[in-house]
Amino acid sequence: MKTVKEDRLGKQGAFALLSMNKAGPAQHRFPLEEGLKDLGLSLAALTMELRTEGKCSKVIPARITEDKLVLVFPETTREVAAEITGRLQAACDQRAVMAGRPKPSFNLTVIAYDGSGTKLTAFLRLLFSQFILSVPSQEDWLASTEGLLTGLATHIAESFTLLDTAQKLALSDDVSGLPNHRAAQTVLGEKFNYSLKKQAPFSILFIDGDNLRQYNSISYQKGNSMIRRLGEIIASQLRRGDFLARWFSGDEFLVVLPGADRFEAYRVGERLRVLVEETTRDWLFPITISVGIASFPEDGNTLEALLQKAEEANALAKRSGKNQVCEAGTPYPAQGSGLYQPRSNYN
Repeated sequence: MKTVKEDRLGKQGAFALLSMNKAGPAQHRFPLEEGLKDLGLSLAALTMELRTEGKCSKVIPARITEDKLVLVFPETTREVAAEITGRLQAACDQRAVMAGRPKPSFNLTVIAYDGSGTKLTAFLRLLFSQFILSVPSQEDWLASTEGLLTGLATHIAESFTLLDTAQKLALSDDVSGLPNHRAAQTVLGEKFNYSLKKQAPFSILFIDGDNLRQYNSISYQKGNSMIRRLGEIIASQLRRGDFLARWFSGDEFLVVLPGADRFEAYRVGERLRVLVEETTRDWLFPITISVGIASFPEDGNTLEALLQKAEEANALAKRSGKNQVCEAGTPYPAQGSGLYQPRSNYN
């Protein structure tokens, strides 16, 4: 259903809900899509007639379910809208008869809106009249309404839960449990744009493990376990406002360091390099990491330039013997871990 902007509805008008009647023996039911096709053709012809007559300048159709269509009549009255929808039904019936098909049957409900009430209220009244059966007393009507609202609330809650789960699955890496490349792209853009606006330091670390193949040669489960544990080691050393994600594949990770200049980014990278080397010394295959650094503004004024520089720096670290921290064009000699001093509360 297309979104209908509020300002297109005018100060007053009417909603008409057309529900196809699917009751009766199956052999006598009018095919749903044929009925909607007839409805669309009849609506187009009727709109031209109305413009000629000057009765209604605009009709906005919106399909809300498989068998329900809402027509919006801006700047008109309920009586005019009811007359128009009645003519529409007659036109559909005539078109079906001429084609040798059974008449489509529509139930029509028309609700007006004006400045004294909201358009949403009028629309909800229209829906309530269709989904709550007629009841003999106010108490029964209230009970039916309460049941409908309870059902809607349940469906809405379930929808939000499913949406939240789907979003987490879409933005999480299933091996490491960290944010994935898609999530990293979003966070990178937000944090870099903030740094660009404030002209504040900003750095990224491109980290690649050096020994994944040895674990994969045993089994992919062992390789995945190594990736997961390596991600945990890196995450344990990051500060508030930093961001860690698994990059594309294998044991590639990306660390975002808002507020960190090149020197501080090196200190973080070197600290991580030494920690990984020391922590995994007793593993079946000890792990080391190669780290590439890129910083704003020294290495570029765009996110694309920084990512390219960080990947180039990582490739240089690999070519230079692995287990080291590099910036593009300049490998740093491996050193002891420096203290990663707390930064300001930059987010």
